[in-house]
Amino acid sequence: MVRQAIFATLRALATASRAYGDVPVDAEGLTAIVRRAIEDQTFDSRADAPQAGVQLVDDQAARYGDFDEVTVVGLIEGEWPDQPRRNIFYPPTLLNALGWPSEKDRQDAAEARFIDLLASATRRVYFSTITLDEEVLVEPSLLLEDVPRAMLSTIACDGFPAGRIFAEEALSIDPVDTGHLEGEALGWAEMRLARTAPEDARFHGRTEPASAKAWSVSAIETYLGCPFKFFARHVLRLEEEPDDEEVMDPRSQGLFVHKVFEAFFTRWRDSGGRAISSDNLEQARAMFVEVVEAHLQALPETEAALERTRLLGSSAAAGLGEAVLRMEAERPIGVVDRLLEYSLRGDFTFQTETGPRTFSLKGKADRIDLLADGTFRVIDYKLGWPPNRTRALQLPVYALCAEQRLNGHLGRNWTIGDASYLAFKGPRRVAPLFSASDRDRVFARSPGASRRGGRCHQSRRVSAAPRRRLSVRNLRVLRSLQEGLRW
Repeated sequence: MVRQAIFATLRALATASRAYGDVPVDAEGLTAIVRRAIEDQTFDSRADAPQAGVQLVDDQAARYGDFDEVTVVGLIEGEWPDQPRRNIFYPPTLLNALGWPSEKDRQDAAEARFIDLLASATRRVYFSTITLDEEVLVEPSLLLEDVPRAMLSTIACDGFPAGRIFAEEALSIDPVDTGHLEGEALGWAEMRLARTAPEDARFHGRTEPASAKAWSVSAIETYLGCPFKFFARHVLRLEEEPDDEEVMDPRSQGLFVHKVFEAFFTRWRDSGGRAISSDNLEQARAMFVEVVEAHLQALPETEAALERTRLLGSSAAAGLGEAVLRMEAERPIGVVDRLLEYSLRGDFTFQTETGPRTFSLKGKADRIDLLADGTFRVIDYKLGWPPNRTRALQLPVYALCAEQRLNGHLGRNWTIGDASYLAFKGPRRVAPLFSASDRDRVFARSPGASRRGGRCHQSRRVSAAPRRRLSVRNLRVLRSLQEGLRW
């Protein structure tokens, strides 16, 4: 009823303005006109009590009225009391000398007016403050601290029960009330109410459980070094920015070197050669030069010159091929067979702190040499520097997986005998993973796995790294993106 009376007052003001002259006014003038018109009204709240009603007045006029109940609303700092307007022309010291009231005097006067307002009601006084959004700092008025000075009995109130006052509240508060609608609006509201509930799973994003995936060991090494690189490369599948150079990028260079060594050892094996020793070292060198020159024919002249120096060396330093051949020639145990680009894909069992666990892995060993004493040697080519042995993961895991995969190969069981990196950079071309005396200790402390009976401190990372190291939120994003890319 109060709302309807306020609307009627505004319509009356609009009618009077059109009838008696529509004079332009600013915002402050319009606010004063509307406030004065509303305060002049008395709104009857009960049909059977025409003398009773609700009056909307400001704090200045309320002190002179006689009311049964008074509700003071909007008790927030800055409005109760009003903020004083600073005089920009005269300093406070000059105004005090002229008898201008000080800030303390204004504050005392505001508190006195507030106490008078509280005493204007004969039955009950309500206080109401507001809370805005979290972004807006709104503090209760300091005048609330002066309430005890009015000698009133204070009763805490939980607030008035929620009701439907505005039309939008009738449509937004459950249960929805469409009694005030009619015609097309009523039909539209009924259609909206008959639709599927918003809680239905079809209206919310979801993904199915991620299927088991065999991670490559190099991917796990990437994750251990930088989880974000792992996410970008193996989940988002982002390609690296190509270098603006006339030579091959590192990935292409690595593939070329692997291809050359695979072709050489395949040709060496097909020609009847087994172990490379001091007796046939020159023959192996000549064959290696032939293989390299044959593969360099497919490269541009600039790239061919660089790769020739990398593989065959120069007067300043020996090439990677010389390091590979001399490493085998210096070993006392002969080679029985070579497994080139040997695939290690499937389920492998590792000993962990909680017992044996099986993980799905995929990888490819550059070269595995089967030796005459029943051991095998794992070789990994590196165009850059050899990795730190304390953080190396790829070679230890390949060695342990190969030990399981080669069980029964050629009618015998094979054990780990040697594992080395052949690096193009660094003080030494051959970087062994372990020596004969510390082999078991290296595998027991390796980041990825351990031998039977040893302990694997970080072997859980082999399969569970994305789940154990990522936060819950990042794990959900990773799974969602992974499933989305798969679809």
